[in-house]
Amino acid sequence: MPRRFFIKLLVAFGLSKFFPSITEAADAPVDARDYKKLSLDVEQIITVDPRTSRTLMWRSTEPAENISVEYRLIGDENIFSLRAESNQYEELWIYNCRLQNLKPESVYEYRVISDDRATDWKKFATPGFGRFQMLIFCDSQCVDYGTWKKVAERASKKFPDAELVTVLGDITDNGQYAPGWRGWHDGAVRLLSSRIFAPVMGNHECYDPVNWFNCLPVGYLQHFVQPSNGSRNFDGYFYSFDYGAVHFIVLNTQFDELEPLLPGLEDEQKYWLRRDLADCNRPWRIVLMHKDIFDYMRDTFSDIGDRLMPLFDELGIDLVLTAHLHTYRNRGHIFEQKKSDHGPVYVMCGLAGDQRYSEKISAEFDEVAATPKDNYLVLDADAESLRLRCFSIDDFLIDDFTIRRALDRSTRPRP
Repeated sequence: MPRRFFIKLLVAFGLSKFFPSITEAADAPVDARDYKKLSLDVEQIITVDPRTSRTLMWRSTEPAENISVEYRLIGDENIFSLRAESNQYEELWIYNCRLQNLKPESVYEYRVISDDRATDWKKFATPGFGRFQMLIFCDSQCVDYGTWKKVAERASKKFPDAELVTVLGDITDNGQYAPGWRGWHDGAVRLLSSRIFAPVMGNHECYDPVNWFNCLPVGYLQHFVQPSNGSRNFDGYFYSFDYGAVHFIVLNTQFDELEPLLPGLEDEQKYWLRRDLADCNRPWRIVLMHKDIFDYMRDTFSDIGDRLMPLFDELGIDLVLTAHLHTYRNRGHIFEQKKSDHGPVYVMCGLAGDQRYSEKISAEFDEVAATPKDNYLVLDADAESLRLRCFSIDDFLIDDFTIRRALDRSTRPRP
């Protein structure tokens, strides 16, 4: 029950005299409460349907017992309050709060309150089904996260209207190393201050800081509360969400790293994916995943490609965005592992950190190939087209292409 409505009931039934502190606080303008300033970098994390929900997350070096989020629809006097949940990871306390039952295509404002301190009011907008813009980064892992910050802030400044952000895995250099997470979050402050973040797990999220060997992705799972996939063993490892005209599928490609520790990831994920797409009603289907489908050392498809590409053909995937090799490659349409005029379009998206590789070029499959210093991609999506552009950090346009809807979804293969 909204606080203001509860207070009206007290007044209506003559009970306000028994709750003087509540009614007096209600009579005063909310913004007039004597709060000290609270400074927090709050991030918005993707939910299954961001038209009607939003997850807020932030970090603190100090625990807080009484911490909550107040939010309201712009133009509506009703203020809602939710208590935040928290967990401790290393020296940090990580908080999250999920706002639900929001109105699509509306503007809200929120603030975080901790005892006698409060942040300023911050705004966010809920999307509808219309056109949207998304920023895409990958392999932001760094020794010096100043590099990641430069890429993130350059993209943020150049495309201020982008609503959605993803990093396609290897977000940090080591998923269990707390200073790396601090560096990444510090670099992303401006980028994520008004955009929704959809994280993707990479192999470096599954490394431990002592032996640099495989471990469970505890740090990644603590830093990002993601949409549930219903799995008992792999919740948070993969998920899907709708945004505008696109159904996004975030897959986990860390079979080698995780199979010895937690068997069954590949089979369960494939079963989930077929069920997930059986209910898909968006015009476009885009896969976001870390490891790439090609092995340039052998000049043929990788183990990941062999495992997943037949499934993408079967399920009518439109676009597959990958990372891992720190170079940019646009392969165009590939169907049944052959160049084609239809089937999924495969793009390996480059890098946004300071770990730079170079790869050979496949004369057969790579239509556009570049090894930029640092880069990012911009996706413009609506019901009729997907436009993808790749920019270097110095604003050089590396690639620009558009996928148009040529086939009604009802005629495509169904699982």
